[in-house]
Amino acid sequence: MESAPEVLFKYLPPSRANVLQDLLIRFTQASSLNDTLELRPPIKGVAAPEKLEQIARNNLPPTSLPESSEQKRRILGWRIPGMPELLSEICLQAIIPRFAKAVEQRHERNPHAIFDVTDQNFGILSLTEVPADVRMWAHYADSGRGFLIEFDPEHPWFHAKREERDSFYHLRQVNYVSSRPVKYLLEITESEFLYTKWSVWQDEKEWRIIRNFNDGAKIGDRPDPYGNSIILFSIPPTSITSVVLGFSASNEFEKRISAILSGNANLGHVSLKRAVQSRETGQVEIVLENRSRKTKA
Repeated sequence: MESAPEVLFKYLPPSRANVLQDLLIRFTQASSLNDTLELRPPIKGVAAPEKLEQIARNNLPPTSLPESSEQKRRILGWRIPGMPELLSEICLQAIIPRFAKAVEQRHERNPHAIFDVTDQNFGILSLTEVPADVRMWAHYADSGRGFLIEFDPEHPWFHAKREERDSFYHLRQVNYVSSRPVKYLLEITESEFLYTKWSVWQDEKEWRIIRNFNDGAKIGDRPDPYGNSIILFSIPPTSITSVVLGFSASNEFEKRISAILSGNANLGHVSLKRAVQSRETGQVEIVLENRSRKTKA
């Protein structure tokens, strides 16, 4: 796995204070994310014709199968008693290129089908390395009125893959590219499909974890603006290290966050910080709040 930074952050608007309150966070469908090309790499077909023909040959039954074989009848499309084995082989070899061509002609639907299946079954939690990006504060945290949750990337919650080659359930760094060559579907790697974005997004320095919706803890009461269900996952409180108030966060919002943190003994270790924006340079820095919080038992 890539070497993760010491901490990662999630930008949130003030309306999402319930993430801390309930310790539930959304894993989002790709179709609800800002990047309209998310999980949509450029694809020119399923595979090269010769590759498709090889796949067909590998999956066709051998000609030595009995003539009554249901599998052979389905492939040939008819039943001719006493058909010589050589003639059967000739028929099969004639079918193979047609099979490859038919698959290729239908390839336009395949990428969409793969996207739809992924979108319906898996959600993405996007985190970032950068807590002081003015544009991200503006876009993802209501122009600095919201907050950041600071996570510990070493927490076991981010390293829960179920087998060595698992593409999901563990933290992965997003790769940014300035060009994406058009490839055949069978040539696309998991990294290109799940963890690659255009370089226009590179300032976000994203890390992500993808989980199956079957593992979700709760479904929201109403869909999001894109018609997708809001599926929430439980956050282990020990995975949170601090909360950063936005540079434009109101006093009322600060009191609410402080009350949430002090009201949950499981969040007693979480420090409270604040983003401060310089009026001279516009730059943002993160400072520790100089106020104590007593945790309720």
